[in-house]
Amino acid sequence: MSVGNLLKETTTVAAANDAATVFGLPSVGVVGIQITGTLSATISFEATVDNANWVALNCIPSNSATPASSSTAVGVWTVNAGGYTSIRARCSAYTSGSPVLTVRYVGS
Repeated sequence: MSVGNLLKETTTVAAANDAATVFGLPSVGVVGIQITGTLSATISFEATVDNANWVALNCIPSNSATPASSSTAVGVWTVNAGGYTSIRARCSAYTSGSPVLTVRYVGS
């Protein structure tokens, strides 16, 4: 079995707008987003088609079927990557802590 294309970035947040981003998504696949560590922050999930204009992206949390476009807690989310050129997890509001953001793309 082939793993296919694999893109991954991990970032430790220290301020608002810090982000983990996977660029140049080559094909239909799945993106996983994981937030670990301690945080008093809001992490927004975003996507772009043109690499200039980012929009909110609803992702499915591992512990629920209800999509969310942001989180204030640790956890894991997934989303289909079809049609997007880049997906990111961005700290849209930061108070304290050291959240670690990991974004990983796996293509077929």
